[in-house]
Amino acid sequence: MRRKVHQTRFVFFAATGVLILLLAQRRTDSQSRENLTNPLPDLTSAQLMDFNDGLDEFEEVETFDEGLGPVFNGKSCAECHALPSTGGSEPNVGVARETRISRILKGRFDPLDGSVSIDRGGQLLQQRAINVQGCTVKAEVVPPEATIVSSRNSTPLFGAGLIEAIPERTILGNQSNGGRPNYVLNPDTGAAELGRFGWKAQVATLHQFSGDAYLNELGITNPAFPHENRPQGEPIQPGCDTVGDPEDDGSGVTGFTNFMRFLAPAPRRPLTPQVQRGEQVFSAVGCASCHVPTMMTGRNSVAALSNKPVNLFSDLLLHDIGTGDGVEQGEAKGNDFRTPPLWGLSRRDRFMHDASSNKLEGAIQRHGGEAKGALNRYVGLPQSDRDALLAFLNSL
Repeated sequence: MRRKVHQTRFVFFAATGVLILLLAQRRTDSQSRENLTNPLPDLTSAQLMDFNDGLDEFEEVETFDEGLGPVFNGKSCAECHALPSTGGSEPNVGVARETRISRILKGRFDPLDGSVSIDRGGQLLQQRAINVQGCTVKAEVVPPEATIVSSRNSTPLFGAGLIEAIPERTILGNQSNGGRPNYVLNPDTGAAELGRFGWKAQVATLHQFSGDAYLNELGITNPAFPHENRPQGEPIQPGCDTVGDPEDDGSGVTGFTNFMRFLAPAPRRPLTPQVQRGEQVFSAVGCASCHVPTMMTGRNSVAALSNKPVNLFSDLLLHDIGTGDGVEQGEAKGNDFRTPPLWGLSRRDRFMHDASSNKLEGAIQRHGGEAKGALNRYVGLPQSDRDALLAFLNSL
């Protein structure tokens, strides 16, 4: 089992004959990117320690000796959640964007994991492979049987703990706007629970999110996800997996969970008169019916999460806006996507599930289906109101 001991690292150097002790910094002050990797306000000292320990886990580069692989997508969580700082979305480097594959077989959705027909390694491709002596495993590629291929960008995690703390009844109260919940299996409880996270609300809790990512993105088994992925559906070769399962004893997953649960949302940009006008336009054209501006958390044992406003601009429900990718997850059908939260939008440089829109107006123009009326009203706006709406989005 994998158990880590974190040690404080120090850098020593001599200057003018005096030995000066400096705490090694996780990040340099010269970085130009905005640092949003901050804890929620009002955490206790113990919770703040859990946040910082979890951040260490989140940023740590995993190795083969710790269970990485044999196939994987990243060597650390922070590799895929890095823009503009740890906890964000994927940087535009074309390395970590995940690819999901599947097909429709005789009218049934087939995730290519052996549950319906053939096993080609499941619907998520692991696009990298370990390189160690005696192991010739190869990274997964899109198999010829896959007729559905979908690119997905990493979702930002800022404020995730506040989202988890919103009562289920509050989220279900938004169904009058046409949204639908996605109930998914939570392996920690064995029960179907309301999905909140992921592009299709296919994950119920941050602990499940952590365990799932540890296995499927890094290839590290853990108590909730104890079975190795079979590369392209084939047996794992001898010498390609030398660490006993579970490769993480649960402490790593707990660390990831603590980091995300206590991670603060991104702060708003300045509220100018144009931004305030844009928020009025946003509501008037109907965007706020799905991108619900605020929900409240309920009572929580963590004071920093208890009875707090969550200004996420999402109903956390499924909608068909004409951008579906064909992939089914839980009760989410191929045309469905969860309304993505818009807080932190101004810190992203790619939009929509496939990250193929690099301008907000282009992302707006892709809305159809249930959002067609709102799009038509947006298109019919005078230019000054359209500019105001975009200024509002760029303030989030």
